[in-house]
Amino acid sequence: MEERTIAELPWLAPIGVLVLTAMLAVILALFVARGRQGRVGAFVAGGHLLAAGLAVWVWLDLGPSEVMEGTVMMDGLGLAMVAVLGVAGAVGVAMARPVVAGTDREGEFYALLTAATLASAVLVVAADIALISMALGMLSLTSFVLTGYLRRSARGNEASLKYYIYGSVSGAAMVYGFSWWFGLTGETSLAGIGERLPEAPTAALVGSTALVVLGLGYKAALVPFHFWTPDVYDGAPLPVAAYLSVLPKIAGLVALARVLPAALPDDAAGWSVAIAAIAAATMTLGNLAALRQRNVVRLLAYSSIAQSGYLLMGVAALPGSDQGLPALVYYVIAYAVTNLAAFAVVLAVQRERGSVDVSAFAGLGARHPWWTVALVLSLLSLVGIPPLGGFVGKLEVFTAAIDAGQAWLAVVAVINTVISLFYYLRVIAPTVLQAEDEAPISPVRRSLPLGGALAATAVATIAVGVVAEPLLRLAEAATMLGG
Repeated sequence: MEERTIAELPWLAPIGVLVLTAMLAVILALFVARGRQGRVGAFVAGGHLLAAGLAVWVWLDLGPSEVMEGTVMMDGLGLAMVAVLGVAGAVGVAMARPVVAGTDREGEFYALLTAATLASAVLVVAADIALISMALGMLSLTSFVLTGYLRRSARGNEASLKYYIYGSVSGAAMVYGFSWWFGLTGETSLAGIGERLPEAPTAALVGSTALVVLGLGYKAALVPFHFWTPDVYDGAPLPVAAYLSVLPKIAGLVALARVLPAALPDDAAGWSVAIAAIAAATMTLGNLAALRQRNVVRLLAYSSIAQSGYLLMGVAALPGSDQGLPALVYYVIAYAVTNLAAFAVVLAVQRERGSVDVSAFAGLGARHPWWTVALVLSLLSLVGIPPLGGFVGKLEVFTAAIDAGQAWLAVVAVINTVISLFYYLRVIAPTVLQAEDEAPISPVRRSLPLGGALAATAVATIAVGVVAEPLLRLAEAATMLGG
């Protein structure tokens, strides 16, 4: 047993690196001088990238494997998502640097962010309900603290409290649902649950599964578990909002993609229909609510809710189409780089103008043409305009839905895509067409980490779409063990 555990350690290297990075970041924060805490951030960003690199190495060199007696699935899906989380986490650190620099707990912020990435990584590879519960709890706690990091911000404190209330109730509901699964099957592993749960009484099966979906759906900002999203994004430090819009969302959606087919094989209880209905409601509410927003952060919050609906189409298609999982994986990659690019530009504008209202973007094309290019590209990618990554991602999930016999959902998604064009153009139009207003511009020191993050994500937004074929092949190889 001990020899087997030691032999499995190489497969756990990406997770181990994140563990060590989080622990060492806490220690470094204690000893590095306050004016040099940026070095802790650089160390943390490096740890994220190393974890991503190790995930790729494990996938290519060692191959997929079950470890810890099937508790952890280091398969194609898990390793691909850990790599995405690692890169996205490093971008999140770079975006946070100009905001948290010089604050009294800067090093601890980077440590918390790493802990959140670690929890997200564990969530995407966990194949045991006990481990899933612990990972979601850790992700929630770190997210609550990151949201309220700016202690003197009344909106931040309010957002953190709302997030805590929603998160605690949702997490408790999920654990209660898992306890029903354990009581009905006597198992904690998803594989063991899947062998017995479909034979359980229908009422108990449906009720407990609904509670599980509630817990994971809250983290992914799915309707009707989305209420926290706009207030938290608007109240949290903007880099934290960017982080929350990507990493926890990916973790929640991938966990759903792993949990539901494993625990309820062969579409037991017709869960794919329920997930498809949630996807339709999520994208529709997100897009309609975004139409009314003048605050660009709140607009992006509702946009991220809508994007969750599109991503969820891949999960809904899993029982009926082999294209469901590759579509989900590709769209996750495209969404991650695109949304981070959009938030990076909004953060840059906020630092210069002190506002994130649509009016603050007027004349941006004349002042900062490269910021404008990045913003336009990211928003058009979120719409799904070719040849950007968002277009290929939507095409893949739409195709998977049709292949799974859910053509109605694809029609709803196409209609919602048209609706989304209106509110994205509300930001693009003044940015490109209006003359610069006379609002004062704050002299802000240029941030190399933020500039690098903005440039990298903007280039990736184009590359993911233009060079889609290799990523699509990667997505096809990102399969689940036992799935």
